[in-house]
Amino acid sequence: MMGYSHSVTAAGAWLALTELGITPHQDTGTLVVTTLACAGAGMFPDADHRKGTIAHSIPPFSNIITALIATLSGGHRKGTHSILGVLAFWALAYFSQTLTHNGIPWVSLALTAFAGGLALRVFKAPGGWLGAIGLGYLAWQTDSLSLVPWAIFCGCVMHIIGDMMTTRGVNILWPITIKPPVGTKIWRKSGYFSLPVLGDAGSARENILTSAVTVYILWFALAYFAVIHTFPSQWLSNLWH
Repeated sequence: MMGYSHSVTAAGAWLALTELGITPHQDTGTLVVTTLACAGAGMFPDADHRKGTIAHSIPPFSNIITALIATLSGGHRKGTHSILGVLAFWALAYFSQTLTHNGIPWVSLALTAFAGGLALRVFKAPGGWLGAIGLGYLAWQTDSLSLVPWAIFCGCVMHIIGDMMTTRGVNILWPITIKPPVGTKIWRKSGYFSLPVLGDAGSARENILTSAVTVYILWFALAYFAVIHTFPSQWLSNLWH
């Protein structure tokens, strides 16, 4: 999947979890923070890509960090695109809340601001990193930080699912690689797993999926702010009955 698609599908997944009541109730400010953090985290596994969006986000610092991550994770679509990688990103977000100075969890706020700012950049929203600073302040003023680790977890999971739906697939068991006796499109000779319903990254099918999720996000937003009266899940429930 391409970067924009990763962020859109991550945001859509988080809103769907919210709509279905799987995540706790969130006020508007918290929902803005967590949704943007999730959308930004939808890009996190590509921190192993030396030429990706994250690598060019805050140069030269981001270039150095992504180069280090790429080395530690074995290269692109390896360590950060695995179950272990998802757990590592979640742990980073979860335990960063314990690193405080004068009672302020600066590391957690910075991570939240970076994730949200990354989403704003991907969505080409005005304000750039100034928006990220504002998002960090909003996170501090709301109850967002307790949910941010789960938003980041959701974003990373959606990234891996998205890449698994493309031709190349991912090795979700990294650092273990199990190669099949006979390679197939689902279990490739490389040991990567794939359900390539989207074809190659950037395909027309991927664009259709991204467009559909974008429509869902807009629909959710209109219902949330009472511009329309029916959420997507309510409409589907009425349709089936």
